[in-house]
Amino acid sequence: MIIEKITMFHVQLPMKFNFKTAKGSLNLRDTIIIKVESPNGLSGFGEVVAFTTPFYTSETFADSWKILEETYLPEILQKEFSHPFEIHEFFRNPLPMALAGLENALLDLYFKGKNENLIAGLFQEKLADKIPRGAVLGQMSDEQTIKEIDQLINSGVKRIKLKISPQIGTDLIKKLVKRYPQITFALDANRSFQLTDWSVIKELDELGLACIEEPFDIKDLSELKLLTENFLTPICFDESVQDLESLKILTELPFQTMLNVKIGRLGGLYQTQKAIEFCRQHQIGFWIGSMVESGISKILHVQLAALSGNAMAGDLSDSKHYFDIDLIQPEIAFPNGWMTVPTGIGIGLSVNETLLKGYTVNKLIMTYFR
Repeated sequence: MIIEKITMFHVQLPMKFNFKTAKGSLNLRDTIIIKVESPNGLSGFGEVVAFTTPFYTSETFADSWKILEETYLPEILQKEFSHPFEIHEFFRNPLPMALAGLENALLDLYFKGKNENLIAGLFQEKLADKIPRGAVLGQMSDEQTIKEIDQLINSGVKRIKLKISPQIGTDLIKKLVKRYPQITFALDANRSFQLTDWSVIKELDELGLACIEEPFDIKDLSELKLLTENFLTPICFDESVQDLESLKILTELPFQTMLNVKIGRLGGLYQTQKAIEFCRQHQIGFWIGSMVESGISKILHVQLAALSGNAMAGDLSDSKHYFDIDLIQPEIAFPNGWMTVPTGIGIGLSVNETLLKGYTVNKLIMTYFR
């Protein structure tokens, strides 16, 4: 592969509502879109999903932009390589989200050149024709939560993840599980509880939840080995598993574990593929999350959710759930709770470059001609 031009776009997508979690809120999505171009006229797109503040992981938008501008992009322009995964040999101690966005753009270009779908070609696996929608609700009033759940049920959703924190308590969760027996509920605490709050988490074990995601604020996953009391609900891991070494610790914990797979957090599809293979080999349930991202990144997660072995519906909603308009054509949509999985070449569909330019507030262009 030879890359002769790279464009990096700072895009701002206004959100339709204020999305609140235990660690922060979001109503404007700043994101980085990378476009790579080859001498034969093909182009590939990727997205860097870091947030402007480090409430999710330590990597921020500014960190990602800086390392891409100063290190990753100049390096890529001056090298020839046969496969995008070779970039993992170029950089030491990389920033995962920045590297993932670049890797995704290169993979999109690479599989377009092979006339293959990126995810199906990478995993050498036929994707499911359709996938179910899973929804995520941020923290809001009890009345608004019930209203949102009713709307989701009417749209065909059968799995809902609720953002929780110690301030919410367990009464609302118990009420919702009883009120909506037809819904599979999962919870996400974004590491807002302490290990000393174990009795609260144990109380939730009685509710038949699909999982409780990232309940504890801990520095080392090994601390969870102390929780030896019988616990039936799977504990799911997201931001505390950022590499394969962390993932291996899940096999040592005294309860059932799951993994929320996000390409950006894991550092790209090279690591994501290894993580999914590890989960399959060690009976760790995996399913697919998202990062309140544009469709350029989310469509890859849609296709990952179409792989065999997903433990439950992913956190994948319609584009119009978060944004008035998305950057892809066609947009992500789950009519009646199901989406037909796109399997076109590369990322599977087209990027609307007119919209991309319209939402761009800053951009950087680098070229290199041999």
